[in-house]
Amino acid sequence: MKNIDTNKKNKNKSKKNKSKKYLCAMCVLIFALLDPVLLCGCAAAREEVTLELAEPESTVSENMTQLSETETAVNTKTDTGIITEPESSPQQVYIYLCGAVALPGVYCLSEGSRLYEAVEMAGGLTQEADENCLNMARQITDGEQIVILTLDEAASLKEAGAYAYPAEPSAQAAAPQKAGLVNINTATVQELTSVSGIGESRALAIIDYREKNGRFGSIEDIKNVDGIKDGLFSKIKDKITI
Repeated sequence: MKNIDTNKKNKNKSKKNKSKKYLCAMCVLIFALLDPVLLCGCAAAREEVTLELAEPESTVSENMTQLSETETAVNTKTDTGIITEPESSPQQVYIYLCGAVALPGVYCLSEGSRLYEAVEMAGGLTQEADENCLNMARQITDGEQIVILTLDEAASLKEAGAYAYPAEPSAQAAAPQKAGLVNINTATVQELTSVSGIGESRALAIIDYREKNGRFGSIEDIKNVDGIKDGLFSKIKDKITI
């Protein structure tokens, strides 16, 4: 009987040992399967923490770069620390150059240009021009009319005491009016209409003829203008000059 009991106990112990070994083997297998997953999860967590810590530094760097670029664009300075203004394009001026030049007309030049530059644009002086009648080095101004006199015209005005060398910008136009006559080579519409018998339409016709054909060689040449015949000329001949 004792032997039978002893055998039963040994069998029970053997079964328990097998169960324990089986459980241990299962635990080892489960741990082996779960270990890579746990390792990957930890690694990913560490990467997220690293990125989250590094991101603020990158953002600060980008903000500093943008701020530096903005300051550079707003405060453009020279080596001396003086803020420089952006360069602006030069202003344009328009003048009416007429008289003893090859191509009388309206010319556009840069502000600050000199008279000699305008004369060059007009093809230069004619052979009859009095090249000393104006200061060729003076600056031109917007809207002015510049008349280059011939030698004969300058001599006539000097004899009348109405002309000086070199003439001021408006001297040629003003001189004939001082003598009580209107210079048909330089007069404006307003000055021409001051002559009895010349209305605005005829004044415009005179200026148009002058621009297309050049200066009048004599007061009789005004009869070449449309609308001015012998009858009108006889009324105005004592009030005009060239």
